[in-house]
Amino acid sequence: MRLSDAKPGDIVKIKGFERDCDRFKCRLDALGVRIGDIVEVKSKAFLGPIEIKNDEVDIALCRGQAEKIIVKPINLRRIS
Repeated sequence: MRLSDAKPGDIVKIKGFERDCDRFKCRLDALGVRIGDIVEVKSKAFLGPIEIKNDEVDIALCRGQAEKIIVKPINLRRIS
């Protein structure tokens, strides 16, 4: 499953990235997003950015970037 397929409120675990996106992986690493992290999809605009929350950091990704991130759904409830 791709991060771009997740819906707002979904909690997913980052499993990996597409091939040939080393620069993108480095950028995400600098933002604190790494393989194995559990993130929450906060919002997803129609043809717009996808906002995720990793720990206490909100990050907006364009749809093309979100399509490069491979995730696995986690069956946890949001803690508000």
